[in-house]
Amino acid sequence: MSKSIAVSQNSQQLHNDVQEAVKSILSAPKALKTSDYSKVLRSALAASQKIVTIEIAAGDLTLLKKSGYKLCFAKKVGTEDYNVVWQSYDAYLSNNEFSWTPQYQLFASNVFKENVQVKVSTNIVNIGLGQTSTLDEHGLLSSAVTGGPDVSMTFVNDYAPIHPGINQLSTGIDGNQVSTPIYVAVDQVVTGKTVLTPVETILVWFEQNVQTSTMFSTSRSKAIEIDLTFDNTAGRLYEGGQWKTV
Repeated sequence: MSKSIAVSQNSQQLHNDVQEAVKSILSAPKALKTSDYSKVLRSALAASQKIVTIEIAAGDLTLLKKSGYKLCFAKKVGTEDYNVVWQSYDAYLSNNEFSWTPQYQLFASNVFKENVQVKVSTNIVNIGLGQTSTLDEHGLLSSAVTGGPDVSMTFVNDYAPIHPGINQLSTGIDGNQVSTPIYVAVDQVVTGKTVLTPVETILVWFEQNVQTSTMFSTSRSKAIEIDLTFDNTAGRLYEGGQWKTV
């Protein structure tokens, strides 16, 4: 079995499990629906949570802090290169935990510009895998509805050439939960359908003078890619200026 097929089946199984759980709740007595629905969704999201632990050796931590480096994360979408700083932190310590769940938002921007923070031009809508949202002729995104590939989100553009973007919920090393951009299309998409497929692979690196939601199009120095497609946890150690698996 090829990796691409296995990835699709893995995401498909999670989607199916959530769908079946929701169906069972909707067929339950009405008085039980609301509380049980919330409970099963929380349970499904917890089961799909991805957690990365970043350890930094004492000598490296001191050097990085003195030089003003930030700990940065980016998330992959489809086969395109990483292009948005998902989160950047200056208050990192020797042990840092970063996590995320498959909770997304869709938006569009009029511009992609390197080294500039993402500027959201449209309204923002909540969207899940297997759902579709349409940007109408007036530039308004519709509420998401079921439709499109089960492992992707579908952006239907009835407006004009524009850059679609995705936010994803994460829990930072500071314990705060926030939804921020993981992706903006580098090139404008014309009218029609664009399929956006988040991938459970992240990039981690240290960089000076960079902010959360900054767009970029060049490779990051001394970055490490962590693939959590088939795992829910991973750990890396930064020691002696090098990344090591822990």
